[in-house]
Amino acid sequence: MNRVVYGHNALIYLRSLVVASVLASAVLVHAQDIHFGQFYNAPLVINPANAGDIEGDQRFALIHREQWRSAGSPFKTDAFSYDLPILAGKLGGGRYLGIGVHAFSDRAGATRFGDTQANLSLSYAIRSGDASLLSFGLQGGYGQRSAVFDGLRWDSQYNGAGYDPTLPTNESVPNASSGFVDFAAGILAKGELKSGIQWKGGVSTFHLNQARVSLFNSAEDRLVRRFNAHGELRIEGEKWIWSPKFFVAQQGASREINVGGLMHRRIGVDSRYTTDKNSSALYFGCFYRVSDAVVPTVQIEYKRKLMAGISYDVNISKLRAQTMYRGGMEISLQWIGMFSDKRLRLPKGLSR
Repeated sequence: MNRVVYGHNALIYLRSLVVASVLASAVLVHAQDIHFGQFYNAPLVINPANAGDIEGDQRFALIHREQWRSAGSPFKTDAFSYDLPILAGKLGGGRYLGIGVHAFSDRAGATRFGDTQANLSLSYAIRSGDASLLSFGLQGGYGQRSAVFDGLRWDSQYNGAGYDPTLPTNESVPNASSGFVDFAAGILAKGELKSGIQWKGGVSTFHLNQARVSLFNSAEDRLVRRFNAHGELRIEGEKWIWSPKFFVAQQGASREINVGGLMHRRIGVDSRYTTDKNSSALYFGCFYRVSDAVVPTVQIEYKRKLMAGISYDVNISKLRAQTMYRGGMEISLQWIGMFSDKRLRLPKGLSR
């Protein structure tokens, strides 16, 4: 914001400013919470039942999103997660206990208004059939909503010719923050059909307790419950593997619908017996966030351990003329590791 006009009560005005910023951001991204074009690379953000649902012993994920730079101060969102299944070999029947932690920071505008939050996720998975699994998840955490007013420009700092940051603001408005406790729950189901097609789907609810997050002691400013549904298929062809996916979120009057898919092809070969051969893969895909953006995506997987993805939101919303179709860049990094590899490690110079 280039200029702030103050009246007799700057605090009341600032409250209106922050509320307006929140409402504007909800309109722009069709959701009040953080969201990602690569939703499938932010598992604990969309469902706590995803904790431990990995083809490995542990998973570490990072994702960064920057949106609306062309319209001014951008929205910046960073998220981190780490999860693993435990007791898988002791519970029997394919059951496991999943545990995960994730944290995110979401900031926007000149006041860096937004949320910072850390959460703990727990899940429990049981067999629901010969080739299916059902997982139940709970999540709890602590968050803080804040705004920094130090960098705002005020009328008293304009000297008649332009803005002069050395002039006093003549305002006494402290930076504001509000802490809150937040809870979520979810269910995940997955399995494989007789045709070999693998499927996965889940539902989740966030902000179960609708915590109060007001910066100005308002009892009406609360986190509205968010309801998610997501699903995907894995269809193996002769050369390519197809993975259609969808994600739907409803929070108050805001709705996000994201549909699309990825296709990938393995590069190299895998060995069941030795550690010297692990294949890699190259992914291409595109997603459509209804009435908002088209999201082309590219991912590279290295030796079944490291995954790096990049996507870009091509804005097709009502703001496309003002933004010249520019939306936001998103980058993700994911590592899936094994605590111990039971395959034989061959001496250097030998392969099998």
